[in-house]
Amino acid sequence: AEKGTLLIPSFSLQRTQVLLSEINTMVEDGTMEPIEMFLDSPLAIDVLEIYKRFSNLYNEEAKARIASGDDLFDFPKLTLTKAPEDSGGIEKVPNPKVIIAGSGMSHGGRIRAHERRYLSDPRASILFVGYQTVGSLGRRIKDGAEKVKIDGEWVRVHARVSCSWRTTRRCQ
Repeated sequence: AEKGTLLIPSFSLQRTQVLLSEINTMVEDGTMEPIEMFLDSPLAIDVLEIYKRFSNLYNEEAKARIASGDDLFDFPKLTLTKAPEDSGGIEKVPNPKVIIAGSGMSHGGRIRAHERRYLSDPRASILFVGYQTVGSLGRRIKDGAEKVKIDGEWVRVHARVSCSWRTTRRCQ
């Protein structure tokens, strides 16, 4: 609605795959319009391939969806950005857009560059979908820090900050 950027720091193993599957469901059932979405995590992209390779281990519902032709982790306007130059090009894509990147607590990974770029934008949002340990950058943002230091640079936090209760029981 704000026509901004949604940042989702996510853990590369399991949490990202759950997110993609849930977003896939929402896009396919019409509860969410497809918008430009980027999975900007080489590790999470590699893990997706492992998930796909072992789909025989999924529950019956997931197997039935796959048998009907559904790719649980793919939907219109999703782009996987494995190469660093592709990651850097995301900011040139007009809003609205969603960026899912590691790490889940913002303590490393590509999410930090996106946070440095977008946290000061009042039209942007950051959605934490996992536990934020005390002392982590994610926890400081979640707890309402007005500014944070990212890779030696102070960044004001004007983005909307929220936690997902659908994919996790706690976000603290």
